Amino acid sequence: MEKVKRNLILAVIFMIIYISIELVYMICTNQVISKNVLDNIINLLFLILSIISILYFLILAFNKNIDINKHYKGILICSIIFFICNIISGIIGFNIYSNLDKKGKKKEKRELPIIEYKEFTNKYICLIAFLICMFIMFYLSNYINSIIQMILMYISIMVILLVVFRKQLIHDFKIFKEYFREYISLTFKVWLKSLVVMMLLSLSIQILTNTQNSNNQQNLQEMFNAVPILISLLTVIYAPIAEELMFRGVFRKFINNKKLFIIISGVIFGLMHVIDDSKTLAEFSYVLVYSSLGMYMASLYYNTNNLFTNISFHFMQNALGVIGMILLKFMV
Repeated sequence: MEKVKRNLILAVIFMIIYISIELVYMICTNQVISKNVLDNIINLLFLILSIISILYFLILAFNKNIDINKHYKGILICSIIFFICNIISGIIGFNIYSNLDKKGKKKEKRELPIIEYKEFTNKYICLIAFLICMFIMFYLSNYINSIIQMILMYISIMVILLVVFRKQLIHDFKIFKEYFREYISLTFKVWLKSLVVMMLLSLSIQILTNTQNSNNQQNLQEMFNAVPILISLLTVIYAPIAEELMFRGVFRKFINNKKLFIIISGVIFGLMHVIDDSKTLAEFSYVLVYSSLGMYMASLYYNTNNLFTNISFHFMQNALGVIGMILLKFMV
């Protein structure tokens, strides 16, 4: 329970920092009061709800007579409010909620199974599949002139990877399903750490280079604005499976050393996300953000030897990105 209370305080700290930065920015740019009355009402409403949520979390954290498990509904509501305003505080809140004993019947936590790495498919077959997929994405994609052709390209890549990794995916899924709760808990914690690191790196790069976002993200936003459903499906379903099979599944077969695997897999993953879109050093600097994400995913895979932990991680990350694109498209 002490850990839960520490997380309650941590969520509050991040929320207070976020509100303080927002207020300072609005004051410095004379945007405290908007010309749009509705915007003012919404901003004031969320400020009030955020303050109430902060006070509620502090009471739960410091009042020793309160059974936090009985306040799971309130924690969930406050976490949603936090998430809308500040992603990090919201995620910490959801993590607290997921660890509460909501019905007084909390299951005993099991240890994750120790799985030795096994090569289900010849590594050179996997390498050939990887090279073919790279060729399709970076060469044949230049000759695509319609959405149908683009869909066929992604389908062909997915089919190649699923055929090559079929046995491993079946094996990993059986274990992942059996230990779903434990795997998701671990995946969520690693994802949360990576999210904090990515946000700090992004903020630092934006301040130092005076850029708004990576070109990869900007291009993705433009494509989403044009074909939102297709890009959403590619982002949250196709990318987590295809990219994990290529950058973690294939690389793991050739690199046994943990540190080397994490660094090489992470850096190449980062390069693949900026190399086509970067024209200046400032734009290329976002390779640090994507590489950090790739390293966290490589570390998770090396420690679990289960591709579905990585697919889940990648799904969480990309689903968050899609939520952000939806907000930018329809609410800005």
